[in-house]
Amino acid sequence: MNRAISLYLDLVRFLAALVVFFVHANYDRFTSNLPLVWRLKDFGNDAVMVFFVLSGFVIAYVTDLREKTPREYFVNRLARLYSVAVPALLFTVGIDHLGAYLAPEAYNGWWFQSDQPIWRFASNLLFVNEWWFNSVRPFSNGPFWSLGYEFWYYAIFAAACFLKRPMKFVVIGIICLLIGPKIMLLLPVWLLGVQVYHVIKKQFVSESLGWFLFVGSVMLYILFRIKAYPDAIYQYMLAGLGIVTMQDYLRWSQDFPSSYIIGILVAMHFVGAAAIAPRFERIIDVCEKPIRYLAGYSFALYLFHYPLLQFLGAMTSGFANESLRNAIVIFGSLAVIWLMGGITEGRKEDWRRWLRMLFDFLSGKKLRKSKI
Repeated sequence: MNRAISLYLDLVRFLAALVVFFVHANYDRFTSNLPLVWRLKDFGNDAVMVFFVLSGFVIAYVTDLREKTPREYFVNRLARLYSVAVPALLFTVGIDHLGAYLAPEAYNGWWFQSDQPIWRFASNLLFVNEWWFNSVRPFSNGPFWSLGYEFWYYAIFAAACFLKRPMKFVVIGIICLLIGPKIMLLLPVWLLGVQVYHVIKKQFVSESLGWFLFVGSVMLYILFRIKAYPDAIYQYMLAGLGIVTMQDYLRWSQDFPSSYIIGILVAMHFVGAAAIAPRFERIIDVCEKPIRYLAGYSFALYLFHYPLLQFLGAMTSGFANESLRNAIVIFGSLAVIWLMGGITEGRKEDWRRWLRMLFDFLSGKKLRKSKI
């Protein structure tokens, strides 16, 4: 994979996280009358589908070139997840309960769920929060749902890569039975990212076809949105399945038909971007440092932003000056994310070291050494 497409995908990752941030920042209980440029309320699911395709792409890349054993694979995957997820969960618990104490009326709604706190924390920590038809929200931090999907995609992919038949199919079958149909519905979107990697690796897409895919995918997406096809598809599904099935059983997967279309368009776009990326190497070289820097905060931006918006929105709810309130909520959240992201990214190597020690202990390596 050339450096130009790597940088472009990093930029897309950060922009997708920023879209999710502004989708939530636009909620009435957080801000009021945001400028039009910041109103992205309909694009949250689309941004998460970008994450899913990117995730599948990255996993295919690292298993092809770097992570050749299950131990290294899970050490790196868990280090990446837990280096941000654990601080984000702890932060959510603290700031949510402080906010609920200072402004209880702002936390009196579906967006803050605090019953069975130990189970809420543990189920999200272990990524079992979205099994079957359950959806365990970690207090106010709704965006955590996607980790309960992605981790199990990692597990399914690991079984497919590292196990031999027939054990491969047995383990994959067990995982699928455990997680249930809701999570499985979005697996095809994630697998599109895997396929994108292998298409790019073979380098059989010409530059002219690359331009067609790169520009055409954007134009098709704009048409898809302008014509309100996502809403039409949702209404069609709603008429067929009913609101209870859609919202109570499918939950985050209820837009799966539109998610498939978005995933295909994203996959087309990435394949096209890889074909034309060498044309922009000089421009990208100039932007490399800021892009890498911002991309390093993507995961923190995604996992920390919601409880921060909730807290700062609650604390400023009585402000008469809308512009001041908006500025505090948005830029205050971004400032804290910048601080927290710097800390969590700096601890990633520590998590890798701790996880290697844990895997060695569980495999009995230390015990065997002590007997020699």
